[in-house]
Amino acid sequence: MNNKKWQDFYLFMFDIKTTVGIYFLAFVFYYLVFGVLEPENATALDFWTAMQIFTACWLIGLGEGLLLYKKDVSFSRIVLWSVWAFLVMVGFSEGFGWFSHYTEWYRYIFYSMITISFFFYWLALDWRLQKETKVLNDALVKYKETMKK
Repeated sequence: MNNKKWQDFYLFMFDIKTTVGIYFLAFVFYYLVFGVLEPENATALDFWTAMQIFTACWLIGLGEGLLLYKKDVSFSRIVLWSVWAFLVMVGFSEGFGWFSHYTEWYRYIFYSMITISFFFYWLALDWRLQKETKVLNDALVKYKETMKK
């Protein structure tokens, strides 16, 4: 791998780390909180489950990096990423039985809360794009003013 490709790969991973970290924290939070709510079924977060959760979150972040790159964010891409993230979340959760020892409605709370987070993710992207647009427009106005002089 040449230096340019390595840099691109590293920067790509650097860009998705926030999404991976936030979703990992949320997944672990719900996994452990459910144990507090239902102590008789509580379980410790073992290494294998933590790796499953991390892998799921990494796939969600990977989807973000591939589908929502900064140059082309659109509503359809956000919907596509949300569907991808939802399928990863449900697939890993059901496939590995993360909530199988809890009452069934706990998994639906988990799915609902994470799905709601997709809306807030879209909102954050929208705010960031608005801010960047304002900065660029302000810079353009300044440039035009200096060109008139």
